[in-house]
Amino acid sequence: MNLSAAIPPTQMILSWALLIVLCVWMIFCAFLALRPHKAGKREAADVLTPSGAIPVIASSVSLRRATMPVDVSFSSVPALQAESVNDVGSPVA
Repeated sequence: MNLSAAIPPTQMILSWALLIVLCVWMIFCAFLALRPHKAGKREAADVLTPSGAIPVIASSVSLRRATMPVDVSFSSVPALQAESVNDVGSPVA
């Protein structure tokens, strides 16, 4: 069987393009993962420090939940009507 006749040219171009994109992406991620880190020790003079003390805002904030009474009675819910074996086919009123 001729393989070039079994796969349309459009599908072959798309397959190769996706394969190339996948390979480029893998090489890029491998480069980012394996690159050397430049995490040398920094001098104290290189680190930026604020010119003055940072003010601390001390405020006592207490969160309160609004408590609302919840009615849990089920008196307003109508009772469900269950069919018995004798009621099959008869309309439920």
